[in-house]
Amino acid sequence: MQAVESQSLPRWLPERIRQLEAERNQLLATISTLPQFEPALIPDRLGYHSGYADQDEGANGHQLTVHFISRPRLGAIALVAAINPRDRHSDSYAFPSRFRIEVLEATGEWSDAEDRWIQDSVKWVEVVNWMEEDFPDPGRYPAFFHINNRRVAKVRMTVPNLAYTSGRAFYALGEIHLFQSVDGQIADNMSVWGPTSIDAFEVSDSFSLPPFWDTRYLYDGFTGLGAPLSEERVEADDFIVRFDNKEDGREPVRILLDLGRTQQVGRVEFWPTEAPDQMAVPLFAFPGRILVELSNDPDFKTSKTVSVDDAGAQMYHDNLLRIMCDAYEARYIRLTMEELHEENGRKILGIGEISVSEHGKVFSLGCAVSATGMPDAAGEQLVRLVDGNCRGRRILSETEWIMGLAQRRPLDRRLEVVNRELESARNTWRTFLFNLSIWGGSLLCLGLLVAMGLQRLQRRRVLKGLKLRITRDLHDEVGSGLGGISLTSEGLEKMAGDEAMKKELSELSLMARDTCASLREVVWVTDQTTIRLPALIEKLVERAERVLRGIEVVVDVSSEIPDMEVTLACKRHLIMIFKETVHNCARHADAASVRVSAQVVEKHLLEVSLQDDGCGFDPSKKQKGWGVDSMKRRTEELHGELNIRSVSGEGTQVRLTVPLTALSKEPTKTYKTSN
Repeated sequence: MQAVESQSLPRWLPERIRQLEAERNQLLATISTLPQFEPALIPDRLGYHSGYADQDEGANGHQLTVHFISRPRLGAIALVAAINPRDRHSDSYAFPSRFRIEVLEATGEWSDAEDRWIQDSVKWVEVVNWMEEDFPDPGRYPAFFHINNRRVAKVRMTVPNLAYTSGRAFYALGEIHLFQSVDGQIADNMSVWGPTSIDAFEVSDSFSLPPFWDTRYLYDGFTGLGAPLSEERVEADDFIVRFDNKEDGREPVRILLDLGRTQQVGRVEFWPTEAPDQMAVPLFAFPGRILVELSNDPDFKTSKTVSVDDAGAQMYHDNLLRIMCDAYEARYIRLTMEELHEENGRKILGIGEISVSEHGKVFSLGCAVSATGMPDAAGEQLVRLVDGNCRGRRILSETEWIMGLAQRRPLDRRLEVVNRELESARNTWRTFLFNLSIWGGSLLCLGLLVAMGLQRLQRRRVLKGLKLRITRDLHDEVGSGLGGISLTSEGLEKMAGDEAMKKELSELSLMARDTCASLREVVWVTDQTTIRLPALIEKLVERAERVLRGIEVVVDVSSEIPDMEVTLACKRHLIMIFKETVHNCARHADAASVRVSAQVVEKHLLEVSLQDDGCGFDPSKKQKGWGVDSMKRRTEELHGELNIRSVSGEGTQVRLTVPLTALSKEPTKTYKTSN
């Protein structure tokens, strides 16, 4: 385990996850071949608790000695930790961190004549030594030690007086297993053999507080490790019989096992079945009284009889019921079961398995089974009593169970580490992928936005080029055409002798010049990204010069005109007002000279005026076709003032005054001329 934990994992998360998953699957596959581990806390019969001593008090410390009556061969020793019921989350309670195990090895032979062991020598041999360093806490798992098939008279465990807590030296054990060795194989747990084989469990000191702590709880068979079953499930059901009516079940149920030949029966074990629907019901449907008879005679004329009157008390918290038979030679086992449980007013009997064994060998597997006192349909289930399975799992021998749990401990702990690291790696990888998706999505969106912006910019460039080409084509083609019309109409006007014809040709020439000036303004606006006030004044003067052909135009533009941006709507209003003024001057004034002026008045007003020396008119009279109403509405939208002064025979002056601040804002009042 230390070698595995010291291995470095790849830094690349997918490879680390793959390696951890492979290790996890391998651990699960190995664990599936080992015993099931479902420890259950037993609130009493906690085990053995030593007495309290001061640290380093006494040279030998605490001692526990097992005296054997015979001289069995010892194959293995297992220590099961005690569990403190007040701290359910702790792994173990006061398991000795330092200890030594010795055996009193006996050489010699048994003398039938003298009915005793003839010993050549007896000596103490050390078989386990953890006195120089701390033994790793086994948690709730057993600690298993192999012994080299030694014939022993005693087993002694020594625990030094090392402080466990608060300066007090003590230790505790839940159970001790002493496994016999038969023909070189680890066999029965001799701790439960009883007074026929074990003389005494002797302790140097003890803290006794029944029913919680006592020396006899050290070998009572109740470990809290769960049932000795395999981790892997099998397709097998337990024996459960429900009697048909209330009359059935009055006679005792008798089950007969035929082992096939005479065997030395050391123990008969009964396994409780599991309650249906995962109900927390211990000893479900287990009989209250059991009579066990062993005989070589099928009629049981001579037999060994063992009676258990209160099976529930003997089994204790859903453990199996073990009946010791002292190696009695028998072929037939007859089991009489009474005091059956009731369910909904009807008798019910449930047993997971019946096992007949000695020295770890099970004689009852697959043996012939018959029964009386049960419904006829129950006969089909009798084979379930000797199929070697219980609760859907394979039954293990006590040696296989305890040794397998000890082997499972490092695997389970490594599996916990692997699961934590795997979950952490998966979470980190999921977070990385999530962040990557966010960043990737963000970059994708950004890329799309950039692409859309570039596409839009490209389209703008294309449209701008198309617009420029169209306006230039208009300027070059339409403008030249209008200029030609103007020149032709002027030439025809001079050649015409009729006054009406001259007037019409003059109107045509004026219309061509006016349209040509408007076309130039459209081209100019199209070329500009922004419209500046000085450039706009320049275009107004240019219009006057182009339209008022043959009239002297005097220009007076102040150098104080601010370089400010003019909105499109304000530009249109100014041009249209000035256009209407110039058009009226050219059409009606019959002037020889015109003065165009643009000034800044009072530092915040723009004043644009046009004054001619023409025929003038009466402003009080409405002039048809002059467009004065339209000019006034546009002036209102600009928040300005339009002043028209004219005297007959003295000329006309049109003066427009507009706040400079209004030129950079869109009009708040929308007039149809804004469009």
